[in-house]
Amino acid sequence: MRSSLFYWVIPILTLCACQQQTSKEMSAYTNTADTTNFSADIANLTSPSRKRMRTADVRCRVNNVFAATSRMEQIVNSLDGIVVESTLQNVSRQSHEFPYTADSIKRVQLYTPTANLTLKVPVAQLDSVVHTLTDMASYIDHRVLKEKDATLNYLANALRNQQAAANNNQVSPDKKTSSLDVARYKDQQKDNVIDRKIANLDIQDHVAYATFTVQLFQPELADIQVMANPRQMIRAGFGTEILTALRSGTELLRALIIFFLQLWPLWLILLLGWIGYKKIIKQLYFQNGFNKSDKG
Repeated sequence: MRSSLFYWVIPILTLCACQQQTSKEMSAYTNTADTTNFSADIANLTSPSRKRMRTADVRCRVNNVFAATSRMEQIVNSLDGIVVESTLQNVSRQSHEFPYTADSIKRVQLYTPTANLTLKVPVAQLDSVVHTLTDMASYIDHRVLKEKDATLNYLANALRNQQAAANNNQVSPDKKTSSLDVARYKDQQKDNVIDRKIANLDIQDHVAYATFTVQLFQPELADIQVMANPRQMIRAGFGTEILTALRSGTELLRALIIFFLQLWPLWLILLLGWIGYKKIIKQLYFQNGFNKSDKG
């Protein structure tokens, strides 16, 4: 019984010790977000104590997008960096179809392989990574290096948190405010302190790791495929086409006959008009004949 209890106690004590150690490390990490202890050369813009965040953006053409992307990922991983995003895709440009044989066609698809990468690189290694990429490039569309100094933002957040900690203990209810209002105010202040700590920790992460965005493309390629002609596959046989043509002609003749039959009132009017016209012509003819005989 004692031996089994011994086997249970040791893991529990080990787990508690690990949790305490993790809690201490977490507390030490979050406390760095409120520190205002900088070196004396903080006024110098190039001081290592300043919170400078570096970024780089490069768009270039390479001979092989897949090889260049794999190479960049390997370099970043070897430097203890992070590949945040890596996307490879083929951007289609044009598609053409040409006759190849009696029952097949040749399809030519023009496309451009592209890659988009978002990398997190240790700030000390950013220049070497950018230099490695530009060496692989055959054409550089643009190359942008930026450096933003967030020292003042970091100090403002830290000082506000220190001021909030000093004022939090001095707030007490009075005639105009109730205990509930004071509790709400303190909760709001705690939330603001947490937000400022997270903002400072985010600044520290960007100071330690530079963000490198890469866009790669290569010369246009052609994907050539020989495939069956779908028009030939669905086309009917010669005899079937003849029967279909005869049937279509019969339908056309039928439609014409029905169309002209629908115009029978017009034909009737024309017929009556022609008969009337003939009668008028005959009357005029007889009258002219009688007039000539009388004169004679």
